[in-house]
Amino acid sequence: MGCPTDATCWWCQYKIQTREHLFKNCPQWKSQQKTLWATVLEETRKLPGPLWGRDRTSIAELLADERCSQAMLDFLATTDIGRTSGPPVASEEEDAASEASEWEAREQSERSWERREEERLGRDW
Repeated sequence: MGCPTDATCWWCQYKIQTREHLFKNCPQWKSQQKTLWATVLEETRKLPGPLWGRDRTSIAELLADERCSQAMLDFLATTDIGRTSGPPVASEEEDAASEASEWEAREQSERSWERREEERLGRDW
């Protein structure tokens, strides 16, 4: 599935999907937004710099402030925001196959690295 061709929000069908909408207003992520903004306020109170709040902070400002990095990462980890194909539609079987493929690729990469190391060490002796 590719990206939609219009600007409609993938999750709530709002007329335009923007960072501001996703991080502040999209009803799909209301719980995660509440956690994000509470954490942002708490973190910006701890260290010098401006206090950031949902209504007075742009997402660009939030992304630029190191104090908010972990809160932003946590928000993204608990939502599907940032996916390139919209809401997930994969079946459980497809998910399992994808995980198996990732595991196989990692295993192959590790074996390749081990062979190169063995060859390198063999030459050094």
